Amino acid sequence: MLNEYRAKLDAIDDRIVQAFLERMDTVDAIGAYKREHHLNAFDPSREQVMMERLLSNVPTERADAVKALYAAILSISKAHQRFLNTNIVLIGMPGSGKTSIARHLSALLNRPIASTDEEAERRIGGTIESLFAQRGEAAFRTIETEVVRDLSSVWGSIIATGGGTVMFEQNRAVLRQNSRIYYIKRPLDELDTAGRPLSQGDGALERLYEQRHGVYESFSDAQLDADADFRQTAQRIAEDFRSTFHV
Repeated sequence: MLNEYRAKLDAIDDRIVQAFLERMDTVDAIGAYKREHHLNAFDPSREQVMMERLLSNVPTERADAVKALYAAILSISKAHQRFLNTNIVLIGMPGSGKTSIARHLSALLNRPIASTDEEAERRIGGTIESLFAQRGEAAFRTIETEVVRDLSSVWGSIIATGGGTVMFEQNRAVLRQNSRIYYIKRPLDELDTAGRPLSQGDGALERLYEQRHGVYESFSDAQLDADADFRQTAQRIAEDFRSTFHV
């Protein structure tokens, strides 16, 4: 008889697991729809209605257990949704490998990727270096702020920022709304300065680092030294990001 009960429990547990997996797939589909249509990820009123509906068919003596079960399921679902919706933002010195790391990270997490510098160049129809030469830094920063605002509105993406992006409060405020920020560190003598006007010239890179390092440190949620193989750096970011949301 005991083995029969155990077999029955096993079958019930199998159905519970399958139902839970189906629920998570449905949560993913709802999350994708909300991201596409810029809807709020969580709806407390909906949660209350769902709880009341569930309890309406539950014996009184089982109500507390069902409440606890549903609360646990909601907690897992919310953590998963936060994981899917939160952007990953890479900051750091120009030439530190942010865009390359972002590409590897995109492959690991199956997320869209954007670079503020690349998008700015697409919009101006030329290079940042030429824009600096023709119209000055202020013109570029105006475009950059527009780019940051637009890219940040896409939930669940990876954003590689320009070296100076987070030096401006309006950009930091937008990025902070829905992102986990990673500061990518790399020795100055390993930074690629080609096509980066503010990094060029005698002592320019060192001065730039002194100006920006403190902001990078204070604004970031995590700091990582870039590996020689950027794939390893991307892997460490992916692991940290998953652990942050317990998924």
